[in-house]
Amino acid sequence: MWKQWSARIHKWLGLTLTVWLVLVALTGTLLFYKTELLQLSYPQLNLQQVPTVAQAAAVYDRYAAGYAYLPRADKPWTEVVDGAGTIHYYDAAGELLLARPLLGDWLSWAVEFHHHLLLHELGKELQGIFGLLSLLLVVAGLVRWWPRHWSWRLLSVRWQWPSSRQFMATLWQLHRSVGVIALLPLLALLLTGTAIMYAAAVSSSLDQWLPERQTLNAQPLPQTRALNWQQRLELAASYWPDQTTRLLYLAPTEVGGYRMRLQHDAEWHPNGRSYLEFDAAGQLLSADDVRAKSRGFQLSQMIYPLHIAAVGGVAWLTALILGGLALMLLPITGVWFWWRRRAASRG
Repeated sequence: MWKQWSARIHKWLGLTLTVWLVLVALTGTLLFYKTELLQLSYPQLNLQQVPTVAQAAAVYDRYAAGYAYLPRADKPWTEVVDGAGTIHYYDAAGELLLARPLLGDWLSWAVEFHHHLLLHELGKELQGIFGLLSLLLVVAGLVRWWPRHWSWRLLSVRWQWPSSRQFMATLWQLHRSVGVIALLPLLALLLTGTAIMYAAAVSSSLDQWLPERQTLNAQPLPQTRALNWQQRLELAASYWPDQTTRLLYLAPTEVGGYRMRLQHDAEWHPNGRSYLEFDAAGQLLSADDVRAKSRGFQLSQMIYPLHIAAVGGVAWLTALILGGLALMLLPITGVWFWWRRRAASRG
């Protein structure tokens, strides 16, 4: 009975989610190489000299809205996203290399589709729902297939050409084998991707389950005033020498403060989760060190780096790429098999 119900669930969810799975897997796999694709599409971004902090800070002072990323060796430019979503790229001399409007090229479309289905907050909610359904789809398929006796022959694929009558068997074997072999990276992508859509709920739950905190010696806030981004970045480097500034919020908050995000040496998140905030007069208002947060919160901040292969090196990146390819191949072979069998029964 379980196999019958799982077969029905797997079939109808597969038919419903096929287009979404293929497109989300395709865009996500491409985004593993976002920087390389950017440099391929825009040769002016192939820079040899990484801007210094001072050179980048001079660019940040030109903006009063949006956010900006600090230059890095793998992204050798100063990157600013203005209030309209246009991404600006500057070289070490502060010269504008490129301005990419939101949805101004195919890569921007891929990013927005993968994150929000081009539907902003509604798309984020739909992504979460589709992610949960896709996990149910995988579990139902696994229950449907689960054999009574294990053998390596269960994963064999006998190839036949589409013109052959036996091609339906090839489709079924390929669908089954890819799903089993790529199960772990496939689940890793779906679980982390869905958890990102429900980040607040996941973080709150883990915070309650693992509330233990590390006690840190709080440093007194310096009285030095930082009136521009160069001074703020210098103050951050002296206040937290073991943390690196990664992301700046160029627009003041409702209380008039400017915020920056920092990453400590052992942190997985590429943009960091520690915060410094300055008031409009340049006074350091608060210092929020992620290492003082609960173990649950810190664990929740490892989900995003795992999803984008920011950790784990080449091995983890390769596994996730295989998982992405499997997420494209599985719905295609499944729908193809369903269509061939339906056509055969009608014939």
